[in-house]
Parts: sequence; C-alpha cells; structure tokens
Amino acid sequence: MNLHAIVSGAVRRVNPYTDALVYRSRGSTQQADYSRVPEYEDPVPVRVQKQAVTQADLRHLDNLNQQGVFATLYTDGNWCGLNRTRQQGGDKFVIGDETWLVVEVPEIWPDWTRVIVCLQV
Repeated sequence: MNLHAIVSGAVRRVNPYTDALVYRSRGSTQQADYSRVPEYEDPVPVRVQKQAVTQADLRHLDNLNQQGVFATLYTDGNWCGLNRTRQQGGDKFVIGDETWLVVEVPEIWPDWTRVIVCLQV
C-alpha cells in the first residue's frame, strides 16, 4: 500500500511538489594521479516534497558527527545513501541551483522513499 500517495494530496496543499533531477551514483573511477572522481548516470527528472529534518533525525545525524544544512525529501522510487556491501550510494538531487547529497535513507518502501540530504557547496 502506497501511503505516501494517499497523504500526498493533502500535504501538497501546504507544501507543493518541487521539480528536481536525481543523479544515481555509478561509483568512481581512478585518475592517473590515483585520485577518485565520482561518476553518475544521466539525470532523471523527479518531483519531490522538501521538508525540514525532524528533531530525532537531527540527533541521529549529530551522533554520526555530520554537519551541514540538511533537508528531508519525499519522492517516488528508491534512492540510496551509502551501502558499501552493495557498492551503492552517493546519489544527488539537484533542485534549482542547489545540489543535495543523500546522506541517510530512513524510510524506503516499494513505491516511495524518504531521504535526508545535505546541501553541497
């Protein structure tokens, strides 16, 4: 059951969807100087609901010693934070002229995902 689809109509009246591009990470390649450069698949247009991070999520990020400007994105589909065993992670969302890196995936369901993103400079 897609609960996000059920409630998104009501939430949309207060917080409308925003157009975004998502870049799914393909890992990285090693350069001649042995530095690593990330690679991404072609961008996919998506619609997201951008919300503030909850206090519980902020405490969790603080315990992970992560600092920055954070937001929560609700979107259809499955997007990844870091999963070393599956060699996944590093997905990016571009909203307007801002780039947001997925740092945590607190909720992942068959039809939608809630991700915590950090603004990149």
